[in-house]
Amino acid sequence: MKILIITVLFLFMASSCTDDYVGPNIDTNCSLSNQTHTKSAALKNLLDANTKDGFVGMTVLVDDPKEGQWLGSSGYASIEENIKMNPCHIHHTASLYKTFIATVVMQLVDENEIALDDKLSDYISLEIIDKIPNGNSITILDLLQQRTGIPDIFEVEFITDFFNNQTKTYSIEELLEYVYVKEPLSEAGTTFQYSDANYSLLTLLINEIEGNHIEALKSRIFEPLNLNHTYFLEKVSEIPAALSNSYWDRYNDGKYENNSDVQTSLTVGLRGSDGIVSSAEDLMKFMQALAKGNLVNGFSQMINCLDVPAAIQKNEVYSGYGLGIMRVNISGENWYGHFGNHIGSGAIMLYNLDRDITIVALQNTGTFFSDEIKGKFFFQLLGDIEEILF
Repeated sequence: MKILIITVLFLFMASSCTDDYVGPNIDTNCSLSNQTHTKSAALKNLLDANTKDGFVGMTVLVDDPKEGQWLGSSGYASIEENIKMNPCHIHHTASLYKTFIATVVMQLVDENEIALDDKLSDYISLEIIDKIPNGNSITILDLLQQRTGIPDIFEVEFITDFFNNQTKTYSIEELLEYVYVKEPLSEAGTTFQYSDANYSLLTLLINEIEGNHIEALKSRIFEPLNLNHTYFLEKVSEIPAALSNSYWDRYNDGKYENNSDVQTSLTVGLRGSDGIVSSAEDLMKFMQALAKGNLVNGFSQMINCLDVPAAIQKNEVYSGYGLGIMRVNISGENWYGHFGNHIGSGAIMLYNLDRDITIVALQNTGTFFSDEIKGKFFFQLLGDIEEILF
């Protein structure tokens, strides 16, 4: 299936990637002050090595109450303008959105607005429910745990339609049409199968209760935590100035193409599964606040992860999935958070509960269609960071 998707993508990208795309004014000033970690030199060397071997630009943050904090960048935010990456640049975060949405859902649980065993059909119109696979039996918990049996939205049909009309912004309902009346992959509540449709439906749930999921994210998370470098992209014309350009190595030949226009259109258009751009420091603030109980009462419930199938563990790094939270086990250490895997970016946000350590890694080279870049970022980089730290 992935080979077919890539083939379709190539056909459209041949005419859609523009070599002269520059993007926003990203020459942002930034002073580095968080360099107290005892392994700072080794972390900087690791970062520089990665931007010489497959990545255009990268920012990494390590926060450890015992060893200190390190925040550094390497490579380029814009190749075309010769702008170096720095920690004040912000990045597309892709599926890190799921942890934010799960947090709002758990806040609504804390407030007794909803319960995890409530049926989705208690809140969403039957016009939608009746067309969703397993729609009448799915619970809120099933959606959070990715155990609904609903197929994923982002298959060949959607990829083809998007690259035929790259400026289209999709409503959640329009995205859900890609799974309407399809056969379920399993019974609800039984088998883990990652599907962005699950979080599109949770976003609709928040809309039903709160009125607008974007305003809910702002008022419940962004503003209370003073996430001043975190934005929800609502329009392509309203891109934050500090957003780094996006690139991909389409043919795995070491030649980077600027695909910022397509990446940004996807971030804006994939309502219910994407939309947030952020900085490393803001993501650290969010993950620590969540883990320390400052946002929800039930973080321990969110990290009560179900083991995912062995094939997923082998190909996707994470070994378990909780409520909008991935469990990652590297070198015997359990980390909790989420990955973001996209056409022109990659994001890692993880917290080690036992050691109170946070790791955030953001980069602007696409991982979604490159197994090599994906492996270097989600497997190798994390392993190298752990080796340095421990």
